[in-house]
Amino acid sequence: MQAQTRYHPDAEQLALAGTIEESLDSLVPVARLHAALEESADAWSSLRDLGVFGISVDEARGGSGLGAVEEALIVMGLGRRLVSPAVLATIGAGPALVASGNADKNVAAAYRSNGRTVVVDESQTSLVLVREGDSATLYNSSPGRSIDRRLWLAGLSEIDTPSEPLARLDAHDVLRLRLIDAAALAGIAAAVLDMAVAYAGIREQFGRPIGTFQAIKHHCSNMAMAARCARDQTNFAAVALDDDRDDAALQVECALLVAGQAALDNTGKNIQIHGGIGFSDEADPHLFLKRAQLQLAIAGGLEATNARIANLPSKW
Repeated sequence: MQAQTRYHPDAEQLALAGTIEESLDSLVPVARLHAALEESADAWSSLRDLGVFGISVDEARGGSGLGAVEEALIVMGLGRRLVSPAVLATIGAGPALVASGNADKNVAAAYRSNGRTVVVDESQTSLVLVREGDSATLYNSSPGRSIDRRLWLAGLSEIDTPSEPLARLDAHDVLRLRLIDAAALAGIAAAVLDMAVAYAGIREQFGRPIGTFQAIKHHCSNMAMAARCARDQTNFAAVALDDDRDDAALQVECALLVAGQAALDNTGKNIQIHGGIGFSDEADPHLFLKRAQLQLAIAGGLEATNARIANLPSKW
């Protein structure tokens, strides 16, 4: 009898991710980003103590030995709290860090764009994971030239790509890395949905909450659908990757496309629902839009993701 195809995380996997997520509000509250663009040393230490950097590392090598499903669920929680791209890069590079003898190192995120290598600055890192197309390569950090310090909710620098790599992620781990991108973006889409609904319930115009107006209801409904699709497609992809299905690459690329579009659409609608305060520096909505845009840039963008889907084997 053929085994039944699985599409969703099971109850045990959801419970594990929920337990870890309970700790995140105090460790990495969104409000921290109004004071500093990087994660603190304490935050890095606490996340390491939680085991988030060893989710997919074999138990024999000091990790948790869990799969892509648990990793994606936990990263969704991290995405809701806008953890730095370096945290996600360190999670994605976990197996390569262990294999290269750098299990205790933190990794900055970087990407190749228009012939130059852009790194997202993070003072607590000593390595850098450079992404380009279908490759991701781990290097020692090198000095950079500042590009921007505010626009992208992060410091960006240009570096000369080092000549000697420490490790190259294999095809499976590159897929995991793209699934991590999708999960973080799905978390952003869900977080701004909650933010918009909460604000629509307390902000009043013409003597009643703005959430009672048809236009706001439509926005919130569309946001809810987008967030749900992003979450479900990311879960589908994670299960396919764990089950080593032939369509795993398709599911991961679709997850990144759906979650990326949901994050962009929902963060924009959230700002619109908040009105003038949505654009203000002291409020939170703009933080989510900037982080979504940066995470997509690191992943190569939605157009490149769409092209990957089109270039997958025709049988899919």
